[in-house]
Amino acid sequence: MSSQFNYTFKILLLGDGAVGKTALVHRFVHGKFSSSYVMTIGMEPYSRYETIQGQKICYSLWDIAGQDRFKVMRGMFFRGAMGSLVTFDLTRRQSFENTINWINEAKQESPDQIFILVGNKYDLEDMREVTTEEAKKFADSIGAIDYIETSALTGINVEEAFKTIGETLLNKRQAAK
Repeated sequence: MSSQFNYTFKILLLGDGAVGKTALVHRFVHGKFSSSYVMTIGMEPYSRYETIQGQKICYSLWDIAGQDRFKVMRGMFFRGAMGSLVTFDLTRRQSFENTINWINEAKQESPDQIFILVGNKYDLEDMREVTTEEAKKFADSIGAIDYIETSALTGINVEEAFKTIGETLLNKRQAAK
């Protein structure tokens, strides 16, 4: 099956529980939003196929459980990751502060991967606890390729977040040839 694609990119969705990782991937893969919360157990895989710059790409998306009780098994899911969407909830400061832990944990297994910092739940502007400026500053300080604010509910910037990481991975792969 992989011969149908020029590239397959393993991309992780990382972040605390209930920040909207599953909602983001559902919006990207299925174009839908569900308001019911279902906790991810371990890891849930998804795929989406795109053509970027004339190249057939398979996004192999790994939605990683955010609860601490799943930490012991996460390392095996991180291996071979090429990039991560490190996601936090704009209305929960602690989820933003915990993103550094997610990045450090992911780097232990896949040190060369790239990161995009994603502030989700942009639609809840009146409940915001993290400013755009501080998130951008943090993204710069950790060497993230971008900071993007999204809303899985409305779809704002969801495609942009995934396409940015896909294009960056494609450019990185082609430059390595």
